[in-house]
Amino acid sequence: MVSSPTQLSTLTKEREVAAQATPEDRGSFDAYAQARELKMWVHALRAFFNPRNHPFPETNQSDLVKHDWINELNIARGTLLRASQLVFHLIHSENSGNTLFTKTDETFALDDGAAANIADEMEGELEDDALYTAASLLSDACELCESLLNAPKVTLHAWTNLGETLAHTLNQIDDSKALSQFAASRAMLNVPAPLLEITRQNIKPAAVGADILHIFSSIFDLLNHLSKVEKFLRRDQSLKQTLPIFSLVHEKTSELINFIKTRTLKIEGLEQDTFETLDSTNYAIRMELRKVFAHELVDMVSLRHAPAIYIKVENANGLLRDSFRQSAIGLAQLFNPAIEGSQLFDAYQTKLEQSLALRRDLWTLSQLVRRAEKEQTVSASERLMKTLVNFHEGSLRYLMFKDWESCERFMEEVGAARGAAELAPVLHRFSAYLEALSSQVNMRAVLLNHPFDYPALEDD
Repeated sequence: MVSSPTQLSTLTKEREVAAQATPEDRGSFDAYAQARELKMWVHALRAFFNPRNHPFPETNQSDLVKHDWINELNIARGTLLRASQLVFHLIHSENSGNTLFTKTDETFALDDGAAANIADEMEGELEDDALYTAASLLSDACELCESLLNAPKVTLHAWTNLGETLAHTLNQIDDSKALSQFAASRAMLNVPAPLLEITRQNIKPAAVGADILHIFSSIFDLLNHLSKVEKFLRRDQSLKQTLPIFSLVHEKTSELINFIKTRTLKIEGLEQDTFETLDSTNYAIRMELRKVFAHELVDMVSLRHAPAIYIKVENANGLLRDSFRQSAIGLAQLFNPAIEGSQLFDAYQTKLEQSLALRRDLWTLSQLVRRAEKEQTVSASERLMKTLVNFHEGSLRYLMFKDWESCERFMEEVGAARGAAELAPVLHRFSAYLEALSSQVNMRAVLLNHPFDYPALEDD
């Protein structure tokens, strides 16, 4: 829901109140985090049951009808189990084994240990049965999924019917007192203070400021959902379980695109530079969303090999995350050119520093490969090997996971080559590969405002 102009002046004060909370108050934030995650999974499941939010090639949408939805059904069941874990974690954090399920789904692990005083926080809530009702509803939903798993095939009709059946259950949980009390939305507090300041002071008329605030809030909500995907990547969890999150991101991003197109861009008297920036932002987000759902994530649900799944999820998450971040930065700089990405994103500076180091090291490595290929001397080859070892132990980890294997394979070929006759063709192919890899790195959003000066290679 869009904030009215009168709300803009109160948002900073609300943030200050939250920041000044006592340590005792902060202890309750874990309960809020668990409830917010539960709310996210409920919304993600609703989006997941809508076939339009699934990754399928645009050129062959008939695949939706032919597709066997059994893998998606397993994912939905796993998500229901995760939601159940969260409910019971809220009810009894110190007795989490006492659940309706006889076995724990290892697909998920709780994000963080809950605060020690959650049981005390829940004392008032336990006077009614809101959480217990949610647990019972989730148990019934999970049993319904399990009953369908025995079917020889899950058709599109069965999948959508299941979604319609569970929609009532999910809506009940979403509207329950449990979530409204513990995951109450504090409007726009996800937006960093510099952006709140922009919408309060730098944008006129106020109607435009309210719309821009809504756009910022939507972007940071989407980034928060993607941060859950990043946790799956870091913790080596079952990455197919991120598909409901991606479905939710697809749905919410489509809503944001439509909001900008049908509302913000239609505001009377909108300045031309603001119109152009919003229009180009909308286009860029739409293109990245299409790239992810028509290409990157296609067929992931049927893959068996973990590295291939990891690559798809990392690529999809990275494309969307960078697009949202760059959109927020570009829009902010329209109204305040002094804004830096590091002011808005905690990890932005680290990502920038890593990308700068990677770009520099790839350039150095590329030059040494060319020199070794041209000179064919022992000294040139030895310097290249030394640099390869340093790169492997250093900047290699800043590459996307999908590039690790190919890069390491070239390193192994260089190390295994015997004599100039074997080494020359390897170096020629390695040089072409490094050029293509460098081009990909140069396209990173964090490097857009950091041109490279291509320094000369230093001699030993």
